[in-house]
Amino acid sequence: MSNDHHLNTSTSSLQGRLFSFGAVTDVQYADCDNGQNFHKTKWRYYRNSINLLSEAILFWNKRDQRVSFVLQLGDIVDGVNRRTKASQSALNETVAVLDKLSAPCYHTVGNHDLYNFTRTELAHSRLFSLTPDKSLQQDTNSSQIGMNGADLWWETNRFYYSFEPAAGFKFIALDCYDISMLGHDDPHTADFIKAEKFLKSNRPLGEDDLNSPEGMYGLERRFVKYNGAVGKKQLQWLQHELRGAAENGQRVVVFGHIPMFAGSADDQAICWNYADVLGVMHQFDCIVMYLCGHDHPGGFSTDSHGIHHYTFPGVIESLPGSNAFGTFDVYSDRMELEGMGDVPSKVVHF
Repeated sequence: MSNDHHLNTSTSSLQGRLFSFGAVTDVQYADCDNGQNFHKTKWRYYRNSINLLSEAILFWNKRDQRVSFVLQLGDIVDGVNRRTKASQSALNETVAVLDKLSAPCYHTVGNHDLYNFTRTELAHSRLFSLTPDKSLQQDTNSSQIGMNGADLWWETNRFYYSFEPAAGFKFIALDCYDISMLGHDDPHTADFIKAEKFLKSNRPLGEDDLNSPEGMYGLERRFVKYNGAVGKKQLQWLQHELRGAAENGQRVVVFGHIPMFAGSADDQAICWNYADVLGVMHQFDCIVMYLCGHDHPGGFSTDSHGIHHYTFPGVIESLPGSNAFGTFDVYSDRMELEGMGDVPSKVVHF
C-alpha cells in the first residue's frame, strides 16, 4: 500500500495526545467487475474496495496509538448492487469486515446507501443498529436515553446524532439527506414531494435529467438528485448541540457525507442548503473541522470563520496497491492526520 503522504509519528511528538480516531469514506463495495464513473474519467474498483477497507481496519487494530473510534462517512456499498439485486449481500459482506474493527464505528448516510435501501431499511440494518447507543439523543431537550441504538433508528428513521469521545470534545453527525428524493419507497409521501419540489424549483430546466448539472454554472450545479439538504428541525438540533458545546468549552468536529464548503470540493458535490448549515455553524467558534466524503478526489479548505473543511478521497477510486484512509491524533491545540494512500497527511491547528 502506497503511503507517500505518511506522517512520521516517530518524529512528531506524541506527548499530550488525548485520543485518536480513524476516517474512511466511499468504499462503495460491489461484487462486480471494475467500471467507470459517470463522466468516464475515473475507474472504480468495486470488488477490490472491500479489501482496502480490510487493510484499513487491520492498520487501525495494530496501530501503536490505538484509535478510540472510526468515522465511516457514507456510501459503504455502491448503487450498482441495486441493479444486480445484491444490496443486502453487499452490505452483509462489508458489515462482516467492520465487525473486525476493535473500536466503535460511527456511520453517516450517503447517496449510494439510499440507492440500495430505503431510510426505514437502513434504520433496521446492522449498519446503524451497531452505532453505539451512548451517542444518541432523542431530541434537543433530552440527554442520553435508555433504548438501544436499533430501537432509536427504528422509531425515528433519524440519522443525526452526537457523541463525546473524550473530555472537552464533541462529535456531531449530520444527515445530509434529511431532505432528499432518495431513500423513499413511495414517491407520493410528503417528504419525497417536498424534496422533489425543492430540487426542481432550483433548476433552470426543471424537469430535465435530475442527475445532470448540464445548463447550470458554479454552485447552481449542486442541484442534482444525488445531493440533498439538512432540514429545519435538524438545523435547530445542530444549533442546540453547538450552543451546548460552546457553553461547556468543548471543541467540535462535525461530519456528514456531503461537503458544505465550495472550496473543499467540486461545486457539483455541495449540499443543497449549505448556506443554511454554515449559517448555524458560524454562530459558534467551537468547531474545529467538518469531515465528509462524496466528492471522490477529495479536497481541503478553511472558511472565513476558521473551520477546516476536509473532503476525504473515496476508497472506490483508489488504484490497486494504494488506499484512502486516515488516522487523526488529537491534542489540545491540534489534530495530526496520518494519511494513507490518496489521503495526504496534514496538521490542523485550532
